Amino acid sequence: MNSLNKYFIIISLILFNSVFLFATNDKPPTMLTGHIKDVKTGEDIPAITILVKGTTLGTASDLKGKYNLKNIPIGKHIIRVQGIGYKASEKEITVIEGKSYNLNFTISEDLLELDQVVVSANRNEISRAETPVIINSISPKIFETTQSITISESLSFTPGLRIETNCQNCGFSQLRMNGLDGPYTQILINSRPVFSGLAGVYGLEQIPTSMIERVEVIRGGGSALFGGNAIAGTVNLITKEPLNNTYQIGTNLALINNEKPDKTISFNTSLVSDDYKSGIFLFGLTRDKDHWDANGDKYSEVTQIENSSIGFRAYHRPTHLSKISLEFHNLNEYRRGGNDFNKMAHEADIAEQLKHKIISGGLTYETYTKSEKTKYSIYSSTQYIDRDSYYGAEQDPNAYGRTNDLSTSFGFQVASNFDKALFAPSVLTVGSEYNIGALNDKKLGNTNTPNTQIADQLSKTGGIYAQNQWDLNKVKLLLGLRYDYYDIEDKLDNTGSTSGDILNPRINLMYDIAHNMQVRLSYAKGFRAPQIFDEDLHIEASAARRIIHKNSPDLTPEKSHSVSSSFDINKKIGNWETYFLVEGFFTKLIDPFSNEFSDRDTDGTVTYLRTNAAEGAIVKGVNFETKFAPSSKYFLQIGMTMQESNYSKKLQWGEIETSTSDKLLRSPNFYGYFISSLKVKKKLKLSLNGTYTGSMYAPHHGLNIATNEATIQELDAINNNDILQYESLKKTKEFFDMSCKASYDIILSSGLKFQISAGVNNIFNSYQNDFDKGIYRDAGYVYGPSNPLTTFVGIKLGNF
Repeated sequence: MNSLNKYFIIISLILFNSVFLFATNDKPPTMLTGHIKDVKTGEDIPAITILVKGTTLGTASDLKGKYNLKNIPIGKHIIRVQGIGYKASEKEITVIEGKSYNLNFTISEDLLELDQVVVSANRNEISRAETPVIINSISPKIFETTQSITISESLSFTPGLRIETNCQNCGFSQLRMNGLDGPYTQILINSRPVFSGLAGVYGLEQIPTSMIERVEVIRGGGSALFGGNAIAGTVNLITKEPLNNTYQIGTNLALINNEKPDKTISFNTSLVSDDYKSGIFLFGLTRDKDHWDANGDKYSEVTQIENSSIGFRAYHRPTHLSKISLEFHNLNEYRRGGNDFNKMAHEADIAEQLKHKIISGGLTYETYTKSEKTKYSIYSSTQYIDRDSYYGAEQDPNAYGRTNDLSTSFGFQVASNFDKALFAPSVLTVGSEYNIGALNDKKLGNTNTPNTQIADQLSKTGGIYAQNQWDLNKVKLLLGLRYDYYDIEDKLDNTGSTSGDILNPRINLMYDIAHNMQVRLSYAKGFRAPQIFDEDLHIEASAARRIIHKNSPDLTPEKSHSVSSSFDINKKIGNWETYFLVEGFFTKLIDPFSNEFSDRDTDGTVTYLRTNAAEGAIVKGVNFETKFAPSSKYFLQIGMTMQESNYSKKLQWGEIETSTSDKLLRSPNFYGYFISSLKVKKKLKLSLNGTYTGSMYAPHHGLNIATNEATIQELDAINNNDILQYESLKKTKEFFDMSCKASYDIILSSGLKFQISAGVNNIFNSYQNDFDKGIYRDAGYVYGPSNPLTTFVGIKLGNF
């Protein structure tokens, strides 16, 4: 990798010098003021973003719909206004030195949120309707309607996405996209791939929605743009940026099964300087969630969680063409499941206990050229995780662990707009990234003495990419190519390093049948390098079995070919605004990762050895989405997925050789969601939402022992039906998890609002009823909604 390191450093230095070459001095400041109003009602619209295109200048309208933007450069500019829930509008203005201007806008509601700006399609800001890639955007409106405190609670309200719980002890969950496991989805923070495999185990439950501006979801292969692991798709978490002065504080109390409390307190505020050159957004959240036992065996099904998060995002504009952004997050979490919560972990019959300290941040410098047609960016992001763990049973003093994980990404990007490139106007994007991951995972005794090394791995990946999007009026064409070189060193087995290179192309095409009707086609190749991934860093514990994961020395990268096509239409029928999307997808996995299982050793430990399944797998299906809005008072969104996920031949899923299946397990053939909201006299808002999960096959690992070899305790567990004797595939029942919420606003003053809300999650208590019991339970045999019926009440205060 030495040559790759040198290559990246040289290119980065060239870019860094070019950044300052193109930076220019501002001319004397000019003032731009204005008023943003609703075109129908004439009412003032707050929180609308006002941008000077081709520069870094921007602000937002205040509570009275007014804005004030200083230091507008001399010359001709396009002023763009945009905001969640409203359609974007642009006006051209010619600025003369020493003169102030007033520019007012009247804009229309975007009731279906189809006109939003996204960045995940080609790593540049572009209107969602103009990109040849289908993108779903989850906005704060969805967070509020679905009562989502953390990101994991909102992701199921998007076609093709499903959050599932995978452990009865620690509550480990993962995001599945288009039927594929969590590691097939690349999770980004502000387009940076620093959300590591370890963060993926519990990380989505640790990120508060109060720090997120929106979530962008792209289904289908994205390795050509964002690198490895983006086989199923990409989830890009866009954090909030300060645009005006705001503040908000709130608290929420939920009662799990009307018994155990789940308490949260959150705040956020943003401060912007008078000249709008600098700003900072601050957020914080604390959560205290008690454990809950569903079946009376004194072992938890809902995990105890104590969480605290704090962070900021800040910027400074040295000139109207340049901007420096700095971001920092500090997340701390304690979680525990099992029994005997009042004892030390090694004194309990079963305990899975985690203490996470996650520090992450990023620094970005971006600048435009004088022509305002080319944008340069250079960036670096880092995430460090320090985890103390205990995965043990039967008072095992040697089941403690310590994991350290460092992920760093740095790179540069150049995006240029051309009036004509070959045959049409285009946007060319080129860039390079270099990612480093260092993982060290070991077991400790109760005196913190190391006893077993689980993993010690260093991964380095360097990539270069180029893509061009042409605009041929009715046709949008995007061609992209990315080259990645990976080098993974397994220091534990001293087997040297595994290295290789991957070339991933992408082709995206959009055709406008009419201004409100589009057809899209896409192809993308993807890959996953042979390294330790998300679920491997969770160790399921019981008195019967403990699991560790290892890679085969012969493990090769997993590759994929993804094809999708879609048709979408938005149409106004009378007063109703409607939207409909149908999307077909097909993904072929080549050399997919699978497991070989060892016999249990004397400690009950089973080793899962990751190998390649030579026959491959195919995932195919259809996503549907429809939206209706007769007015700004009512909104309805429905999404569903029908799919099949199969290996080309049966693979072993359990410890017995006859435990085989050709299905990708825990993947229902049908699932979906709905969201609806109703405003009553502006102050009262009612919402109803739900998710549906069809039946699927879930593996159950019983006690695979001969009756004459079983202990008295094991026989008692089997005879009492606490756990089954043999492992088997169970076809689960279907679940419908519906929730309701009501909120009421009280206006205290022109700049202060008080809101009270209350509701019920999982109204029908649609919850698993066949959990294993006791110390021998299979903690991985868990499916369905993560919580039973839960009531909640909350309050918020601020100028939101």
